[in-house]
Amino acid sequence: MEESNLVQNEQGGPLVEESLLLGLAVVTVSIVIAVILQATGWAQDVVGGLLQLLQDSWSNLTQLFSAP
Repeated sequence: MEESNLVQNEQGGPLVEESLLLGLAVVTVSIVIAVILQATGWAQDVVGGLLQLLQDSWSNLTQLFSAP
């Protein structure tokens, strides 16, 4: 008889379900944010490298024309 009471008592069910869904949503959002930050960090490194290459090239070009 105690088993039927356990099955019929579903008051905690929706609360557990909602907390599991909220936990899953937090984990998913954290993963998405981490991927976005990693992608933008990589893009910033590429742009920084290109800008440094452009600056070095410009410096070498001006040095070439200003040399006596």
